[in-house]
Amino acid sequence: MHAQTWLETASEEELIEHILNRYHDTHRDQLPEMIRLAQRVERVHGSHPDCPSGLSAHLEAMQEELESHMAKEEQILFPMITRGISGMARGPISVMRAEHEDHSTALARLGVLTNNLRLPEEACNTWKSLYQQIATFQDDLNAHIALENSVLFARIDGMTV
Repeated sequence: MHAQTWLETASEEELIEHILNRYHDTHRDQLPEMIRLAQRVERVHGSHPDCPSGLSAHLEAMQEELESHMAKEEQILFPMITRGISGMARGPISVMRAEHEDHSTALARLGVLTNNLRLPEEACNTWKSLYQQIATFQDDLNAHIALENSVLFARIDGMTV
């Protein structure tokens, strides 16, 4: 028998609070700075063959998609769950799962645009910082999606009405 982790023993309310503080707030901090750095790298190094052309536009699209997604969770889905109307939450959960697939596709596109975060030898500090921040963002977003899909949503899906 394994010792239960915090995730296994946390209430739905505690999980939601953790998701909001650890992931939603974090993504809202991460994206504007990554967009700013990407714009700078593209402007300064546009002629470099390894320049991640289109990266800032892709990050802006991701920011828009994530904002919309997180707003739906914050305004519709999470209140349903905390009010205990989990049966009604199954429809919105299926939409959120589909959007998570879209986010995963967008993360894969980041890999294509950045050559899987491989920097050219002569990369400047801005470029290095950008790719470090993208790596952190990718890890955070993947963990965020996994927590919702595998823990929070799985609980709701598994409940009997």
